[in-house]
Amino acid sequence: MAAITVDDLPGAEPGTHHAIGNLKELERINRAIPAALRAHHVPGIGFANEWKLQVDGQRDARAALLEMWLDAGMSLGNHTYSHPDFQTTPLDRYEDETIRGEVITRALMSAAGQKEKYFRHPFLNTGPTAEAKSAFEAFLKDRGYRVAPVTVDPSDYMFNDILGESAEKKDKELGEKAKKEYLVYANIVFAYEEQESRNLFQREIPQVLLIHDSDLNAECLDALLTQLEKRGYKFITLDDALADPAYATPDLFVGGVGISWLTRWKLAFGQNPDYQNSPEPPKWVQQGFEEIRSAHAKH
Repeated sequence: MAAITVDDLPGAEPGTHHAIGNLKELERINRAIPAALRAHHVPGIGFANEWKLQVDGQRDARAALLEMWLDAGMSLGNHTYSHPDFQTTPLDRYEDETIRGEVITRALMSAAGQKEKYFRHPFLNTGPTAEAKSAFEAFLKDRGYRVAPVTVDPSDYMFNDILGESAEKKDKELGEKAKKEYLVYANIVFAYEEQESRNLFQREIPQVLLIHDSDLNAECLDALLTQLEKRGYKFITLDDALADPAYATPDLFVGGVGISWLTRWKLAFGQNPDYQNSPEPPKWVQQGFEEIRSAHAKH
């Protein structure tokens, strides 16, 4: 079983976490991804950054991008207003970001007869200290949220950067290579986390996959879901995944890295959270990603 969760709605642009994206391009991506989810009978959930909706003259058109998810039978969650990093953001500002990040999403969900109830930490950073982490978790609970954990993270944002670069340079071969290697790497990460699950719980628990609302997934999601079906996965809601007793394991991890909950839970079992042993994307992808990000940071 796997729940499919998609971050950075209404669009994760290559090269940066802070670009609002081109409306026409976002319409294409937000048609393609919910359509692929629906074709595979996936009850997916998308996590929105609402600052990307606040563009003069485009607010309604951008809010409609989120509605496309609801119309396709998906659900939505809160990913903060502007995607700040909890490691470097004071608690009160992070809480404010959460409140600002729910305004439009909650209204749209309410109109669709749904209730927003999941929060996903940007960068999967759950707090710089144990105190900040538990204070924020209490705040979330008060606002009716539950943390949306992640067990499988195939670093798709790295491959998306390479794909964006290939489009910029009109290098079709590089784009095809990025897409192919993404699917290979996703398989490797699933195999690794399935084994981690068996090590901790002596069985395979429902996995929670994190991907992004990106061009990469607009092009690859159908193939990725087909690949998961071949691995024997059936797709379930995040509600159903988290109903598994494994998800009641406390997350005791505090640190500046966004790691799988299967790794975090090792602490609750008296083990070392050895995230350094997790499989990493191919070296050329990591290197390309770092170069692209550092070039963007200079602009």
